[in-house]
Amino acid sequence: MIKVGDWKTIEEAIRSIEGVINVKVVGDEEIKEIHVLSKPSKSPKLLARDIETLLQARFSLDIDHKKISIVAFDLEEEKKESWLRPVLWGLSWKKNPQTFQVEVEIKIADKLYQGIATGSASNPRNYYSLVAQATLECLNQGMGNIMFVPRGVLVQHLGDLEVALAFVDCDIPRREEILVGATIVKEDVYQAVARATLDAVNRKLIFYVDWEGEEGGLPLNNK
Repeated sequence: MIKVGDWKTIEEAIRSIEGVINVKVVGDEEIKEIHVLSKPSKSPKLLARDIETLLQARFSLDIDHKKISIVAFDLEEEKKESWLRPVLWGLSWKKNPQTFQVEVEIKIADKLYQGIATGSASNPRNYYSLVAQATLECLNQGMGNIMFVPRGVLVQHLGDLEVALAFVDCDIPRREEILVGATIVKEDVYQAVARATLDAVNRKLIFYVDWEGEEGGLPLNNK
């Protein structure tokens, strides 16, 4: 016997259905909504039908399918994307009267990649582009035909905020794409530029690698 308003038994029953990750039943005197988080292995329509059948057979409850909302969530894809997301690991720079040199370290899938860019010290506005260049050099290592090229960097004030914007050319065989990333400058402007550059590419990098799991490191696509 189910106590009205105490839907834990129903939630546990729905959670036992294959493909269901989590469930929340909403309602006081009656069930008004059923929110389900599921794996993409089963279509929402089929899963909703399974939930209706279970509630009818086990609890003698007739629930309109319109009260059931289902969101498919790929846990493996999320894990994959998180694992491959590049992280700024280190940044240092040095300057003399002739040159400005920046060194960036990026960590991806427990591997460190180092990029170095050097340019003239006479134009401080070019320093941001050198930071972006060194950052992308880390990603370009071993990427076969895929190349990320800095298009430009802007550091601007928006009210009380200072924002770094990075524009990156993604040069893929038979297709080119311009990527844009942004981040708020908090302390170090060069770190902000590097993070904005990573923000531009971190959602794209996952599509250009062959995933082989955590122990496989970062196998890059050489197709």
